[in-house]
Amino acid sequence: MDRRILGLIATAMECCEGGRSRGRGHPPASLVRVLATLRQFVREGTPWRSLRATSEKASGSTLRRCLAAWSRTGLLGRVHALLVRMLRGHPDLILDSCSVRAKRGGDLTGPNPTDRAKKGSKYHVATTGDGLPVACAVTGANVPDTLLFERLFLAAFAVLARIRTVLADKGYDAERHRELCRKLGVRPRIHKRGRAPGSGLGKRRWPVERTNAWLLENRRLALRYDRCGFIIQSLLQTACIFLVAGRLAQEF
Repeated sequence: MDRRILGLIATAMECCEGGRSRGRGHPPASLVRVLATLRQFVREGTPWRSLRATSEKASGSTLRRCLAAWSRTGLLGRVHALLVRMLRGHPDLILDSCSVRAKRGGDLTGPNPTDRAKKGSKYHVATTGDGLPVACAVTGANVPDTLLFERLFLAAFAVLARIRTVLADKGYDAERHRELCRKLGVRPRIHKRGRAPGSGLGKRRWPVERTNAWLLENRRLALRYDRCGFIIQSLLQTACIFLVAGRLAQEF
């Protein structure tokens, strides 16, 4: 991973965190070291016990403590929003989800209706029209997509300068969702149930599918082993942050 991207994310975290408090004892690990470890953990699926502290990486216990602290304060969500605001994204918003198997069960899991009711989790993602992830959430695999529409849409509406059209398949079909979009000046294009098979989005669906594929390239996300809900939510948010930061580093 480019050190410039790690430095960019660390700077954004320091801005959102408002300075790290220093207490007694050993000084905390630098954010760049923790982020480098987090990137290795998410991307390669390295076991917790194999994460050893070095001059460039932090230990697994340090990483877990940081993820717990960031989850309590919502830091990763604020960093994600800050980085998205720094980019000029496509004015369309696309919603989609993908399911993965949860080998050990845990929080935010449920019987997957597409995988013989085996336990799994579902990743819900909202992207811009060019595939930039702007909002994400984790639920059990049996949670209907329509229940996450409002959460994803409002999260994206809060960080994007402009949303022209919302595109979603029939899993998000509900009249209240269309009314919410029109109320905020956004044109809804949500495929209705009972119509011809397919998403109804045609060629405009591929950006969110590509983003889902990029997220599932991370081994720790493609097959879920972590039982704690805050960890899997943090890992999904982190994967989105790295995608946004990579795009940001290319533009500046």
